[in-house]
Amino acid sequence: MTMTTIASITLPTFYDKTRNLNNLLDWMTRATQAGAELIVFPEQVLQGYLPDTLSWNREAVAWQIEQAEVIAKGESVQALQKLATQLNVHVVFGMTERHPERAEVLYNSAVLLGPSGVAGVYRKVHQPGDEKHIYYPGSEFPVFTTPLGRIGMLICYDKVFPESTRELALKGADIMIMPTAWGYAGDGSQGDADPMVDSYTLFGRVRALENQCWMIESNLCGQHGNLHYHGHSRIIDPLGDIVADSGTTEGMALASVAIQPAILRARSSDYLGYHFLKDYVPMQAPPSPLTVHNRHAQPLGANNE
Repeated sequence: MTMTTIASITLPTFYDKTRNLNNLLDWMTRATQAGAELIVFPEQVLQGYLPDTLSWNREAVAWQIEQAEVIAKGESVQALQKLATQLNVHVVFGMTERHPERAEVLYNSAVLLGPSGVAGVYRKVHQPGDEKHIYYPGSEFPVFTTPLGRIGMLICYDKVFPESTRELALKGADIMIMPTAWGYAGDGSQGDADPMVDSYTLFGRVRALENQCWMIESNLCGQHGNLHYHGHSRIIDPLGDIVADSGTTEGMALASVAIQPAILRARSSDYLGYHFLKDYVPMQAPPSPLTVHNRHAQPLGANNE
């Protein structure tokens, strides 16, 4: 049976791109030494996430505009790619992506690097709060074929919407990867009793189970701006069971798993023999009357594949 070792890393992030990059490079090496073939990092871990999601901040906008990188040309991306090639690993990390032709157009993106180059890019579709003032939304959920399996990505708030992961699963994703900046509701003093930790756990386990495929989550930790992050980077199996958890501080969730056999069992015998995707009946739901933007009307870089 072929086993794949996955590492999901919990990290703090800073408004210091060089420091963040060095942390990523260091953890790539450490995870590879532990046997990892797929390494996952949090949302916006390269440039740092917003200081808050509920108040517009001029300095935060200026920082993201200044620090954004075009993926094909960015010095930080090239440094990460060089090490991914040397270590022969696949890596997913979150960053602020600059549109290659329009410098003012930014995306909250997850980048998938393989040993031979960029294997995929996902631009966050669902944007909460003040993300709308900085980033353009993505418009699709692509799936990328790799030697480790078919990988689909989502970012943070996307996890709230079941259509996000269902689309990935219907497109054949074996592994759903979610970089996130998922904070406590408060200052973190409640620990795991904080309601946002509970919702994070609930969404992650359900999204894995309802699609009967793997879910890999990577979260920030510590205070960043005005927000406090709880970590709990996780590897969740196709039955919704948490296989590995990093804990609440900087660290690594590590597990060697049989990707395809676990999916096959989940969809054939492990859950009363029910195969949810086979039994799924697509329903055409009307758009929400509260929708602020039309996801199909994005003229800039709408095709991520």
